[in-house]
Amino acid sequence: MFLRLLERFIKADIRINGEKNIPNAPVLFVVNHFTRGETILLPYFIKKVTNSMPNSLAEPSLFKGKLGDYVRELGAMSVDTPHRNDIIIGDLITGRKNWVIFPEGAMIKTKKIVLARNLKVYHPARKGLIPTGSAFLSILTELYKKDILNAYRKGDEQRVSEYLKRFSMKTVDDLSGTQTVIVPTNFTYFPVRPGKNMIQLFTAKLVKEMPERMEEELEIEGNLFFSDASIHLTFGTPLNVADFLDSHYYKKDKLLSSLFLYGKRLDYGHDPASLNLTRVSRRLTNNFMKKIYSMVTVNMDHLFSIGLLSLNRAKISNHLFKCRLFLACEEIKKDGRFSLHPSIHNMPIELLADEKESYYDNIEYLAVKEKIIEKKDDIYTFDKKRLKQSHEFHRIRIENPIRVIANEIESVDDLYKIIKREFRRSKKKIKSKIIDHLSRFDQEIFKDDYNRYYDGKLSKPKQIGAPFYLNPGMSKLGILLCHGYMAAPEEIRLLGDYLARFGYSIYGPRLRGHGTSPYNLADVTWKDWYDSFNRGYAILRNACEHVIIGGFSTGGTLALLATANKGDNIAGLFTVNAPLQLKSIKTKLIGPIHFWNELLERLSIEDGRMEYVDCEPENPEINYTKNSIKGVRELGHLMDRCRDLLEYITVPTLVIQEKNDPVVDPRSASIILDSIRSKEAEFYSFEFNRHGILRREGSEEVFIKIREFIERVIR
Repeated sequence: MFLRLLERFIKADIRINGEKNIPNAPVLFVVNHFTRGETILLPYFIKKVTNSMPNSLAEPSLFKGKLGDYVRELGAMSVDTPHRNDIIIGDLITGRKNWVIFPEGAMIKTKKIVLARNLKVYHPARKGLIPTGSAFLSILTELYKKDILNAYRKGDEQRVSEYLKRFSMKTVDDLSGTQTVIVPTNFTYFPVRPGKNMIQLFTAKLVKEMPERMEEELEIEGNLFFSDASIHLTFGTPLNVADFLDSHYYKKDKLLSSLFLYGKRLDYGHDPASLNLTRVSRRLTNNFMKKIYSMVTVNMDHLFSIGLLSLNRAKISNHLFKCRLFLACEEIKKDGRFSLHPSIHNMPIELLADEKESYYDNIEYLAVKEKIIEKKDDIYTFDKKRLKQSHEFHRIRIENPIRVIANEIESVDDLYKIIKREFRRSKKKIKSKIIDHLSRFDQEIFKDDYNRYYDGKLSKPKQIGAPFYLNPGMSKLGILLCHGYMAAPEEIRLLGDYLARFGYSIYGPRLRGHGTSPYNLADVTWKDWYDSFNRGYAILRNACEHVIIGGFSTGGTLALLATANKGDNIAGLFTVNAPLQLKSIKTKLIGPIHFWNELLERLSIEDGRMEYVDCEPENPEINYTKNSIKGVRELGHLMDRCRDLLEYITVPTLVIQEKNDPVVDPRSASIILDSIRSKEAEFYSFEFNRHGILRREGSEEVFIKIREFIERVIR
């Protein structure tokens, strides 16, 4: 009841990974220890996975009052319980109960692990090598099982009887037929943040003169369990104790090798607990502890904190820092051995596109607050001494949480090296890698989408839909050109070629869902379009000193939204027939049609759905000839979002609008000009009596106006 109530109030997102790694055998779970909550929560979550509550060892201080009653209900046993080892061994050799042990021997609040020949931890009550007790117990389970069976086969009833009594067994048949396994288990918390919380404040009212240590634990753990944090519980690949000891690596331990290969060689009548198992226990401990630490779920905070430690300079632009972080994440993904938190599993392109990214902004805010970095004019200045400053053990999680976060990764040697390598690369190499990575990624996405959604009647040739890059990196000024709805990069290619002749670097992204077939458009959202736009921006941001962004039709709406989000990082903005209102009365029917389609889908009714409508585009060699109802719906969401943010546009802006546009309501231009706060805002209109004014007769007049605007901006 207590745990159900606790789980009900826990706000943290708890994710369990590797459930399949828990075998149907006697299991000793060995777990890293960072919070008191683990003692209570871990057995409960193991029960949810295995339908069996394990026993566990806990500090004597937990067995007081009501809390003690709850802890006992969980099968916890105090570490000072008489004959505790016999109880644990008895449970494991019979398979009565699985066990949970925290091998580090204490809460390692610093997360400081030293990788030497043997692993070491730092705790006020225990400095030095990680205790080998859990490894020792797991080895004894197999040795005692062998000795009990030997005594039984030899007919030594007295010795068998002593064993049965010692391990609370009825008969020898109670012995488990499967070997004991160790399951390395890892808890990773994100984010670890100090700060007052309701649990801490509530407890303070009940407990007068609260001990400082208790206050610290309530502050940190209250924020971990009762806020929007995430907790990743990961079960690793099990270690079969007997097989591990019989492995080739441990053949030199001749005594143990003979014990496990030939049970009869165990000196009869000799208690296995008296054997000198120090060396093999240490090796086993090092083995599963390294596995535990390497199972950490890597998150944004880890990359940020190790990035700070890895830099060999005092100053760096925050954009370049983000690029290094992004590439470190990509290398970790490529390595494939490590688990990634959702915060970085699909790294948001906003990180490289001069926009807000909540996970990154959160850890950056903490670093500034803790005065580890000073941020001025988008330049970071580091105080490494402050980051490395030592603190009292029971205060470090509050006074230097970034150092604690870094410690968690620093002990995972291969992971640390990957991050460190990217943060030590030259600026030129980092920018080059970003450009290459994003350019290839754009092309790969297009090829995959084209092959997946290809339709012999509806798809255009590949060159129509592929993103393009003209004069790559050849100019200090990069211009991002974006096509419109239902179109493809080819739509703005003539303008791109024209501007490239003046020496500018031009990138034409392909908005996701476009340039393939209309069926692709039905499977994406406006956010996917925006991500495509931002990838193009990030490429130019790293290739050129300045970037001007612009677009035709929906590409112009995306350019408006991007400028509002990026602020002064943009040198200038231009739009051509950018819609904030559509002209056709048919678009007003999209909402009801979309609702009708969703209703039929929920009812699993196929007949009656209206997912596409035929259309006659001005450029049928480029544009789709079918329109997706869902796509128009997404366009409406994009226009709504853009209208809400127009007031944040302050850069030099050029707005071009066709007076007799049959698609876009010309009043869209007035909405833009009336809402933006740019001191330099220009407006031009044309009368070509068509929407697509970047192609066919008169288009060069539009090109000239855009080029003249660009020249004024960079003058």
